[in-house]
Amino acid sequence: MTTTETLTSPTTAFDQRALRSFYGGMPSGVLALAAMVDGAPIGMAVSSFTNVSLDPPLVVVSIRSESSTWPVLSKAAVIGASILAEPQAACGKQLSMGEADSRFDDINYSVADSGAVVIDEAAAWFEATPSEPIQAGDHFLVLLALQSISSDTDRAPLLFFRSKFAGVRHA
Repeated sequence: MTTTETLTSPTTAFDQRALRSFYGGMPSGVLALAAMVDGAPIGMAVSSFTNVSLDPPLVVVSIRSESSTWPVLSKAAVIGASILAEPQAACGKQLSMGEADSRFDDINYSVADSGAVVIDEAAAWFEATPSEPIQAGDHFLVLLALQSISSDTDRAPLLFFRSKFAGVRHA
């Protein structure tokens, strides 16, 4: 079934379900943001992020304005970010749902000297300093200034596509 929305002006109201479905058709990676806050790991999964700049090295993430996790996580001076690998769909789901204090149950992670938390066996990971959030509709954008980076080229990233986790298939 195909849904068509007419693009007549920038003030046209979209059907929210159709727009959500349209956005869901844009595949994205799954990023776990995490840090130690008050002695406990705090984290969340996001699927809207991208690189912004090489100099200085910046990544931007988009976070729902209603997030109850971000206000706690943003207390950390340095945040760990892990691009989850294909076998980590359960980890991605767990980090995106439920109570923040149980999101790390049965998830293997490492803590850097900075307090940044990275998920073990992720496809790639980095430590970053977050900026102040910039309001953007029902989300806000946070620039992450990279402090360190690492990747495992043998691990393919986990994707989020049409509201489901998926893997990478090369043509």
